[in-house]
Amino acid sequence: MAELENKLNQARKFSLRLPGTTSNLGPGLDCLGLALNIYSKMSFFVLDQNDPGIPLITFKGSIAKSGLAQDQGRLTYTILSKLWQRDHDLLQRVRIVVDSEIPLGVGLGSSATAILGALWAASVLTDRIPSTAGLLAEACALEGHPETFSACLLGGLVVSSPMNGGAKITTQKLIWPADWHFLVLSPQYSLNTANARSILPASVKMQDAIHNVQKVALLVAAVARADEGAFRDALDDRLHEPYRMHLVPELAKLRRELMNEPILGCTLSGAGSSVLVIVHEKRKAQVLERLQYWVATEAKPPRILDCQVDDQGVQEFEYSSGPARN
Repeated sequence: MAELENKLNQARKFSLRLPGTTSNLGPGLDCLGLALNIYSKMSFFVLDQNDPGIPLITFKGSIAKSGLAQDQGRLTYTILSKLWQRDHDLLQRVRIVVDSEIPLGVGLGSSATAILGALWAASVLTDRIPSTAGLLAEACALEGHPETFSACLLGGLVVSSPMNGGAKITTQKLIWPADWHFLVLSPQYSLNTANARSILPASVKMQDAIHNVQKVALLVAAVARADEGAFRDALDDRLHEPYRMHLVPELAKLRRELMNEPILGCTLSGAGSSVLVIVHEKRKAQVLERLQYWVATEAKPPRILDCQVDDQGVQEFEYSSGPARN
């Protein structure tokens, strides 16, 4: 490992810190995204020449223990391959180190960090300045849904809407109340996003559509005014959670368990499998104790993550052009 690090330290390098995300927040299907203070650090190195002895992608941290890590690595490298299909020399000389604390495949934005990291690197390593508008357009062309990308890039709560047939993404960022925290229950299984979306109906009743429009509008206003009562009322979804409940049985269990607890809400994180429990900072210790008790009774206990909102979005740091050359 020391020899590997020494070789990489001789290369041109830059690093990104990308926050994990949650999305939907109940009624905000495909339009609300929120950045969380769990992070993936991606470092990109450009060697002077290809060295087959250095792995293309190296994993560190908790991601290294996940059986899904190689999938995320392949996603990152596949995107770079598509973007640099005319520059095989550059692609062969790039190495990537991923140090991530974001659980994979559980609705916390791990795929969004991989895609945005690759797109950002494609710009920086070809001497272009990344732009939010350009990155969002490219990311949505690859994956299709803007809410997690927008939140990861910008931080905070972001409302996203495709314009001009999806070629442009309009975003509005809101500051999340600082004392509204998240206790994230992350089960020991992952969900395929495509499968979780395939079970949604192609059409819905008009009254259900109107219901969700009303709830999303109320949710955004409640966040802007830090109105806890209005926020609780806003978290009632009819477009996706009722159809996904059987995929994530923990959601119904937790709602029953926390029925009399002082929480602001309990929703799926994205399409699942993680579940969000939103709680005021003053009530967090009480709710956390209850959750820990519940987790201890489960045959396959979920992991509990204590999160707050990241308000910065993607950060670039540790840029180095490598050692001086004669």
